[in-house]
Order: sequence, then structure tokens, then C-alpha cells
Amino acid sequence: MTPIEPDEQLAPGNIQNQILQYIPEIENIANIDVIIPFNLDSSNIGIREWEILSDLINDNIEKYNGFVIIHGTDTMVYTASALSFSLRNLRKPVIFTGSQRPLSKLRTDARFNLIDAVELATMELPEVLITFGQRIIRGNRAKKISITNYNAFDSPNFPLIGDIGINIQINYEYVLKPTEKYFHEKGFAQRLAVLSIYPSLNPDNYLPVLDSEINGIILRGFGSGHLPTVLPNWMEFLKKAGDKNIMIFIGSHSRHGGVNLDLYESGKEAKNLGAIGLGTITIEAAYVKLMRIFNQTDHPERVVKLLNTNWAGEI
Repeated sequence: MTPIEPDEQLAPGNIQNQILQYIPEIENIANIDVIIPFNLDSSNIGIREWEILSDLINDNIEKYNGFVIIHGTDTMVYTASALSFSLRNLRKPVIFTGSQRPLSKLRTDARFNLIDAVELATMELPEVLITFGQRIIRGNRAKKISITNYNAFDSPNFPLIGDIGINIQINYEYVLKPTEKYFHEKGFAQRLAVLSIYPSLNPDNYLPVLDSEINGIILRGFGSGHLPTVLPNWMEFLKKAGDKNIMIFIGSHSRHGGVNLDLYESGKEAKNLGAIGLGTITIEAAYVKLMRIFNQTDHPERVVKLLNTNWAGEI
């Protein structure tokens, strides 16, 4: 982002010129080509841009040793998840990074983040990663946790892939080791809704969603995935969803730990009505993965099998 005078609002800037102007030493790390497939605030990035990026990398997979994607922080984990599910069994690093302060500003974190990303892209790291604030995180395990802190991302249910200090420390026991052939898979179907549950929220507010053209709903429940069953009673909502052949997936407001529908009575009741717990997969990765799955099938047993298949270290 670049500050726009005089009010200092931020808008997408001319990153190609800025990179070599502000960080000329990255050319000492690697031979770099800069390509700008689009220039958008990350809140505007979605399926179309995920496909553009995956096509671009796939078309150039033999030409380069690694790839760096400069991306806004707000939806970075969604794009990283999408590429991990599109570029399957990668043999080369795809490194996402960005910054909390613009590259042109004093105390910017963009400089070090980009240097770190370029160096990581020269290493044997065959997966989609995010490097930010001297942390290296699997892209489909990451969550944005801060708007203002330079450590903007965390990996709540999986160890860090590495840390960057004086030296780059890689935890190679956690790095993906692809054994199957690389392939590029396309297609996301936006037939999924994500709804959050709060105390005393009437599920009838969401009934119009059941009349839309969706295959599934992710419900963000409490703790290990339990839902209110008295006033209001969310089980009635689950029954109505089932009557319309809409699958229900249950995640959690909690960042750490996983959904376990066998732990509480309300979870068991939801499970008996066909709800599927998301375990430790993040809401963000589950959302993107289910869009990929619904592009292939809407058969419930097939959907569950694909959801529970580990594609890129997301589960």
C-alpha cells in the first residue's frame, strides 16, 4: 500500500518500482523477475485472483526455483490456502509476505519481510508458506491475529515451520515431503456460507440463507463446537438445513484446540443431525477447501471423505 496525500489513506501502489528502489539488495540474493498480475486491496481478492495466481505459478513452475507473492495481510491466509489446494504436491517454495506499514514509511516491516521471503524462496521448502515478523508458517495453518503488531500471524494448532533471527532456523520435521506427482487443480464453487453463533442469537435470522443456492454452511460455535439448544434452539436450524440437503460444518470461535462434537451433549445432538466437526483445521482453510470440494461434488459422503483427506498439511 502507498499513502495518498494529504489524508494519508492507503491504496495499492506501484510496487514494481518500489521494490528495487527501497530494497536493491534483494538482487544479491536471487535473480528476480517482477510480475504484477493484479494490483488490489486484499479485501477485494477472491476466487478469480486465486486462479490467476495458481495459473501463473503453474505456467512458470519449471522456469523458477521459487516464488514470492506480495499480498495484503487481511486475506493472505485465504489466498495461501487456495494456492496450497491448487498447486498440489509442490516441489518448490511459494512464499507469501506483506507488511503492516507501507514500504515507503519509516519503521516499515516490509523491508525485512521481503528480504526473508526472497531468501526462503531459494531454499528447499516444497510448500506454500507465509513469512511475516520473522516467523515461517504453513499458509493453510495460519491466522491473522493482529492489525497493528508486526507479528501479525500465528499458527495456533501447528508448530511454526521456522524462525528467522541471525540465522534462518527451519524445523524440517514439519516441512511437507511430497511423494506423489505434482499437479495443478482448478475450480472453486462459491456455494458456501459462514455464520457465527452468539449468545441469544435467534437462528431464524439466518433462515433466508437456507433458501439460497448453497451446498453447505460453516457454523462458528462455542468452545469445542457446541451450539445453544434451549433458548434459542439451534438444532431446529440444523434440521431445516438437512431438509434442504444443506450440509452443516461446525468450527469454533476459539483459536486454539479443535472441534470435538463428541465432548458435549449439544455437539452429539448436532452430530446426530448430520453436522460435521472441522477438528483443528482453521475456518479460513476449511472455507477455501470446501469451495474446492463443492466444485467437484455435492455428495455428502464424498464431501466428508475429501474434507478429511490431507491435501497439503492442513489437517
